[in-house]
Amino acid sequence: MAGYMQNGSGRIVRALALMAALGAAAAAPARAGQAAKAPDVQTSEPLPERARAVLEAYCPSCREAHMTGGALDLAALAADIALVVPQRPDASRMYQQLLRAQAATNGGPAPSDVETVRDWIESLPARDADCRDRKLVTNADVAALIAGWNRRHDAAEQADTRFLSLVHLWNACMPAQRVRELEDAAKALLAALARTGDPLEIETQGEQGTVIIVRLSRLALSPADWVRLMQTAPRLASADAAPADWLAAHVLTGPKESSGAAGPTFDVTFNAANQAAVEGLARLWSGDVDLIRAAAERGVAPRILAAKLATVGGEFLRPARRLLSGTLPRAAWETLSRALDGEARPGTADSGAAQSEITIDVLLWMDKPVYRPRDVATVNVLVDRACHLTLIDVDQDGKAIVLFPNELEQDNLIAPGVTVRIPGNGAGYQFRFEKSGAEQIVAICQRKSRNPDGISYDYERQRFAILGDWRTFLRTIPEREKQIRARETSEVARRKRRGRRPQPNGPPAIDPDGPPIEGRAAITVTIDPGRL
Repeated sequence: MAGYMQNGSGRIVRALALMAALGAAAAAPARAGQAAKAPDVQTSEPLPERARAVLEAYCPSCREAHMTGGALDLAALAADIALVVPQRPDASRMYQQLLRAQAATNGGPAPSDVETVRDWIESLPARDADCRDRKLVTNADVAALIAGWNRRHDAAEQADTRFLSLVHLWNACMPAQRVRELEDAAKALLAALARTGDPLEIETQGEQGTVIIVRLSRLALSPADWVRLMQTAPRLASADAAPADWLAAHVLTGPKESSGAAGPTFDVTFNAANQAAVEGLARLWSGDVDLIRAAAERGVAPRILAAKLATVGGEFLRPARRLLSGTLPRAAWETLSRALDGEARPGTADSGAAQSEITIDVLLWMDKPVYRPRDVATVNVLVDRACHLTLIDVDQDGKAIVLFPNELEQDNLIAPGVTVRIPGNGAGYQFRFEKSGAEQIVAICQRKSRNPDGISYDYERQRFAILGDWRTFLRTIPEREKQIRARETSEVARRKRRGRRPQPNGPPAIDPDGPPIEGRAAITVTIDPGRL
């Protein structure tokens, strides 16, 4: 990204290339402790095992969700979209928690520990790595499959038949082997619902057996029983086939009372293996939803849903923007999905933010989904608590610079519930992306301090504070912060010796004596000359 300043005549002139090697940048490492420093301890232990040790020690949310047999299940953690975004540590909630723990306590992880986890997240394959060539199974495909089945069977068989779907899991890039395991889990669930006690032969159709054919008579269920079971079923894009993971969650967590003499009781029992399999199927429904999963449920490609979400405003702006860059809780997504169909009642929007005493909810988005080189860019930020905002751009080479605050916009206090646009109107500068590729924007908003640890400003030398290599900056934050404090102490002592009052560094932070409350967010920006 490059920055442009407005001169006195109103003509736009290039002020600096933010990622270039400026003269001021050359002095920055010596002044800010930026020089690379290798970890003190070298080990030949594989990266996943080193990451596991750090996470078991310093990530309570990881332990709570993914401990198996006394050890952290790294595969399950890597697949947990609420905690980990593969290849994007700055956007991963788990990594953000480690950064807060490093800064907040003396007993937290060392910078080298946090860097190990960063390396592990960066090494993970993208969620869609194994399915980029996979053909989307559309709503029309499912409807045609069910219609074809009906044509091949008489009216009595049609009346006795219902359908469950795993199509949305296939479309959400679930590995083929995992889809087969989920099919077995769905069959185990149906067998447990049956009152006959006999083994069930259950048919499937479609890609990887993703449409499951349910014969009510084999389950000893009547059509009325099925209606009762499906009373609260969600309406996915494929309305004729109920989601199998929803049914698992509904049966495991729903009411256990009998529906009466004419109906079944859903207090099912399983052996240990089937119990674990069905619970795993249920978690796929009850867990958070990301853009890939949400698009799969609507039967469209993620880019199609992303374009639709980018147009959402009003009370549904927050959940729409949150889904574009991260995840939404299940309930928030279902409400947003109804809003996309024009069926949500006013006042029902759920922002998807979890209320927390120790974090600030930060939403971050750009004014365009994709940029071409030289396009003017605007960053949008929305927070739920007043805080001091810092925006950092990390370019394709990993070089970082503070976009905001800067020489022309030094006051970084922002109010809650108000979308902040950077650059602001009349700010006197612009942001432009210089070349094709992808860059990352990182937002940090905090109440205890105006600046994140390791960052200081000298606008006489740098209009935008240059941080250098982003990984090196993160690893050397404690050293940089010590140097910043030492310079400040030295400056106070120098002014005192000369009989001068200490020079104020601007207004105080919102809550300088309070706990280190902060929020973080990160988004990836695509620059592609071939796309609008």
